[in-house]
Amino acid sequence: MDSRHFVEKTSWLRPYTRWATRVSLNSPQWLPSALRNAPLKLSSLILRSYHRALR
Repeated sequence: MDSRHFVEKTSWLRPYTRWATRVSLNSPQWLPSALRNAPLKLSSLILRSYHRALR
């Protein structure tokens, strides 16, 4: 599968990934990194699972 096809197939996740990035970058530094990055980790998990399913 080429990368352009994967990007088109996962465009539905792009708004969530943008939101998760903003939350992670704008969260207070005193929060544990696991909590700050949880939305991004979820996005990564979804993308990895989706990529495996498309193969």
